[in-house]
Amino acid sequence: MSLAVDFPYDINDEPTEEWTVEQVLHRSLMRRCQRTYEKRDELIARLEAQFEEGKAEIWDSYRRSVAAMNESEDMPQSTAEIDPATDGNANPSQETASAATSKLSGMEVAEEKKVRRKVSSGYIRVEIITGPYNGNTYDLKPKIRGPCFIGRSSGKKFRERGISLPDDPEVSTSHGKFEVKKKKFYFVDTGSTNGSICEGKDLEPNEPLELKDGMVIKVGVSMLRITLAMNNE
Repeated sequence: MSLAVDFPYDINDEPTEEWTVEQVLHRSLMRRCQRTYEKRDELIARLEAQFEEGKAEIWDSYRRSVAAMNESEDMPQSTAEIDPATDGNANPSQETASAATSKLSGMEVAEEKKVRRKVSSGYIRVEIITGPYNGNTYDLKPKIRGPCFIGRSSGKKFRERGISLPDDPEVSTSHGKFEVKKKKFYFVDTGSTNGSICEGKDLEPNEPLELKDGMVIKVGVSMLRITLAMNNE
C-alpha cells in the first residue's frame, strides 16, 4: 500500500526546520529520480548519435563500393572483342585498329594509375593552434574516393583517418572533410551548424576551398594551420 506524502514544495527548495521527516525523504527521492531521468535522456541521445554515425558510415561504404563496381564495368577491355559472325577470322585492318585502340586505352589507364600514385604520396598536415586541442598535429591522406573527415564525432573514420574533436563544443558532429581532386587538396564544410571561416570569410556549405600552404581555417573554437606536401612530378 502506497503512502501519500503532503509535499507543497519544489524539489529544488532546501529543507527547513518546518519540514517533516517524510517531506525531506520525499524530496530526496524525487531528486534522485530526476537525476536518473536526466542520465537516461543523455544516454539515449548518445546512442542515437552513434546510430546515425554508424548508418552514415555504412551508406558511405556502400556508395564507394557501387562507384568502384561501376568504374570496373566501364573499364575498356585489354583485347579487342571478336565478332562471332566472322568465325574468329577478323580482317587484318580491323585487328590493327582494335590493337591500337586497346593500347591507347591501356596507356590511359596506366596514366590514371600513375596520377593516383602521385596524389596518394602527398598529405595534408593540420596543426591546431587554438582551442582545447592546441598543439595537436594530424597528417591526413585523403584519397580520390576517400575523404578525411573532421568533427566532434568519435567514430572510426574520424579517429583513424580524420580529426576527432569531441571536446570542442562549437564543432558539429560531422563538420567538414578534406578531399583531393586532380592533384589538388580541398576543404569542404559539410553543412556544419556554426560554419567554418578562412581569412575572415565564412565558407559556403558544400563548396570546396582549395588549400594552400600556411592557410588557417577556423572550425568551432579550433584554428587549423594547413601545410601541404604534394608530389607534383
